[in-house]
Amino acid sequence: MAENLLLEETDFEKFKKYCRTKGFDLSYYCSEISGSHEEIAVHQFDSPKVIKLRKRRFGFTGVPYDVAEWQQESWRENLPKLKEEFLTSRLSG
Repeated sequence: MAENLLLEETDFEKFKKYCRTKGFDLSYYCSEISGSHEEIAVHQFDSPKVIKLRKRRFGFTGVPYDVAEWQQESWRENLPKLKEEFLTSRLSG
């Protein structure tokens, strides 16, 4: 299973907009989770999630985001590519 994508709030909003330009509506979220950065990164879901991460005094909290059910199959196939393209463009720009 692929690892979750953890992004701080500013980068999360940019990634959400980037996904929208690629045809994915990343606006479905579930309950907040907490723990260390590593624990949140490998938290098990049905499929990898994009997690809006916030630092707390002790550890982190994160809100997992996903796409609509009808986009799930395409999302799982495209998430690694979207992640790579986004992170590459962020580093070069």
